[in-house]
Amino acid sequence: MNWMRRRFRISCLLLLALYLVMSTSTASGSYPIPFQGMMLVYYSETTQNLLQQTGLAATSWITLTFHDLTSNSTKMDINVNGTVTEQGKQLPQNVNTTADFPTNMDTLLFLRNGGQQNLEIYAGAAGQAIQIIPGLRIQLGRSWDLHDQAIAKTALGSFSVYRYHTSIDLAGTTLDLYASYEKLTQLLVYAEAYSNQSGVTTLLEKLELRETNVQFQSASSQTQSPQCIIATAAYGSELASPVQFLRNFRDNDVNRTFLGHHFLSAFNAWYYSWAPSVARVESGNAELRSAVRMVILPLLGTLYVNSALFDWLHFINPELAVLLSGIVASALLGVVYLTPVALTVVYSLKVRIRRTTIAKIILMGLLLTLAGTLSHGRTDIFENLTAVTVIEAALLSSTFVALTVQTVIYRRQLCRLD
Repeated sequence: MNWMRRRFRISCLLLLALYLVMSTSTASGSYPIPFQGMMLVYYSETTQNLLQQTGLAATSWITLTFHDLTSNSTKMDINVNGTVTEQGKQLPQNVNTTADFPTNMDTLLFLRNGGQQNLEIYAGAAGQAIQIIPGLRIQLGRSWDLHDQAIAKTALGSFSVYRYHTSIDLAGTTLDLYASYEKLTQLLVYAEAYSNQSGVTTLLEKLELRETNVQFQSASSQTQSPQCIIATAAYGSELASPVQFLRNFRDNDVNRTFLGHHFLSAFNAWYYSWAPSVARVESGNAELRSAVRMVILPLLGTLYVNSALFDWLHFINPELAVLLSGIVASALLGVVYLTPVALTVVYSLKVRIRRTTIAKIILMGLLLTLAGTLSHGRTDIFENLTAVTVIEAALLSSTFVALTVQTVIYRRQLCRLD
C-alpha cells in the first residue's frame, strides 16, 4: 500500500501547487477586481434637506485611480474637485494626493466578504476619518450589518447589490449610513446618509459611481441566473427549497470565486447541451420526476455539507474554500454514484485493481476532460484545470473504495483458506 500513499501525497502536492498558482494569479491582478489601472469616478451631493436645516450644501467629483499593485495593497491617486456652499457663499474644494489602499481586507470601497451578516469594514485610504457632510468628519472603521439585498439604480445603470448599514449617535441625532456593493465585483456603487431625530428620517447626502473602466454585469443578467432545469422539473417549481439551495450555492458562493466561475463556465457548456432535453421528458412523466428526486438526494446532501465547509473556509480564503469543498464534493459524489459502476466492472470482468489500473483511471479523467474541451470548445486553461480536478476526484474516490472492498474480500478469502 506504500505506492498508494505516495500517489496520495503526489496528488496533494499537485492540488497545493494549483492553489499556489491561483494565489499568485490573484495577487497579480486576476482577482475579480482589476485594481491595476482601475479607475472609479464618484459623484457626491448633499440634498436640499441639509441646506434648509444647516445652510450647508456640497457637491464633488471624486476620481480614484489605482496602480502599483502588490499582494496586499495598491497605490490610490485621489482627486477631489468640488464646492462647498455655506450661507450662500461658495468655496472651492480641491484635493490631489496619493495614499496606500489595502486590497486584503473589507474596505468602504471594496468588500472581500460581501453577503456576510456583519463585517468589520476598514475606512479610508489610511484609516483616517472621512468627511460625510461639510464640517462633519467621522471615523467609519466599524462593524456594518447586512441590511438587505436590493437593486441600486445609478447613472451607470441598475446593479444587484448587498446593502450594508451602520448607525452613529451624535448628540440626540442618529446618523444612518447605507453602502451598496455590486454583488459580483463587490465594489461600492451607491451610498446614502440619513439623519434620524425624534423619529423623523431625512436624507442628507448621496454618492454614486458615475464612471469606471470596470466591466459590470447588468442587474437583469445577475438576477436571471441559469435555471437548475433538471431539479426544477423534478420538484415542479423554481421556488422549491432544494432548487433554491442549489441556485444560491452556485450563484452566491461558487460563481463568485475565480476557480468556481471558471469551473461553472465549463460545466454549463456541457450541462446545458443535454439537460433541457432530459427536463422536457421529465416534466411529462410523474414517475420519472419521482425517480429523479430520489437520485439527486445524495447530491443535495453532499452539497449541503460542502456549503457549510465552504462557509467555514471562506473567511480564510475564498479560492481555497471553493477548491477544497469542490474536491470533497466530487469525491463524495464519486463514491455514491460511481462506486456501484466500479464494483460491477471489477467483479463482472474479474479485474484486479493495481497500479496500472489507477494510472488508466487518471488517463481516463484526462481524456474525458479533453473530450469535453473538443466538443464544447472550452480552451480556457483554468476551466480545464478545474474540470479535470473534479473528474479525477470522482473517478479516483470510487476506484479507491472499490479497491478497499476488493482487498477486504481477498483477505477474507485468504483467512478461510488458512
